[in-house]
Order: sequence, then C-alpha cells, then structure tokens
Amino acid sequence: MAWDDVSRWQPGDLVASFKMGDPIQMVDVREFTWRESDSKIRGAIRVDPMEFESQVPDLPDGKQLIFYCDRDGEATSTKIALWAFDQGRPRVGVLVGGWNGWVEGDNPVVPKDE
Repeated sequence: MAWDDVSRWQPGDLVASFKMGDPIQMVDVREFTWRESDSKIRGAIRVDPMEFESQVPDLPDGKQLIFYCDRDGEATSTKIALWAFDQGRPRVGVLVGGWNGWVEGDNPVVPKDE
C-alpha cells in the first residue's frame, strides 16, 4: 500500500459526484470536533477513530469510501483509509481539507442525526 493508492478528493469534485449520483460513501472519522458539532456531510456514516478496526469492515461494499477527519493534513482519515485498503477495500479516498475545509468552503451539511 502506498499513499497514491488513496484518492484525494477536493470538496468541489465531491459535490459534483454527489450531484451525478456516483457510488460514494462518506465516512466521518473526526476526533476533536465530533462531540461539539451538530452536523455532518449528508449520508456520512460515523466511525469512531479509536475503534475503526472493528467498524470499517461493516461499511457498505460496492462504493468508494471517502473518509474525512478534523486533523491537519488529513492525518486520521488517511491512516484509516490506508488500513481499509490493506483489509481489501479497493476504493478508498480522503477529503482534502477534511471537515474544516468542507465547512469553510460553505458546502452542504445536515444534522448529525440524519
């Protein structure tokens, strides 16, 4: 596994893929801001970054898994995406800029309970 096996998604490209109905599953692996936040990216599944090894195998098959976190350089999302790839998930990626970049770009969010 190499860094280049993980696709890097710009927020604008991700919004366009949502609109086209591409098979993408967002995965929220935020650490610091999860508890305080009342929102997430639409359709995101929450995976606790401290328990990801037990939760990632339950994520849906047949979609590209796009992980996002709240750490500089996408540190947490990249670590988990690399692990998922090593466990046999062929299509994984990270959101460039993570949660903060998504929100700062004024991209759509929904309540966490949606």
